[in-house]
Amino acid sequence: MNETSPNPADSGIKSLVQKYKGQFGVGLLVLYVFLLGLGTIGEIWEIEWILDLPLFRPPGKY
Repeated sequence: MNETSPNPADSGIKSLVQKYKGQFGVGLLVLYVFLLGLGTIGEIWEIEWILDLPLFRPPGKY
């Protein structure tokens, strides 16, 4: 059997990631800054609905 032949689906995903690598990075950076800002606003003004989101809950609170 020839094990070196690439799977067409794998090469498609790799080319997609290579083509849009910059956009993925910028998207992740924007998401990170948004969540950081949301958590900061929740902490500063003590907005409970933000602090009760699963992402911002301290371990063992619920």
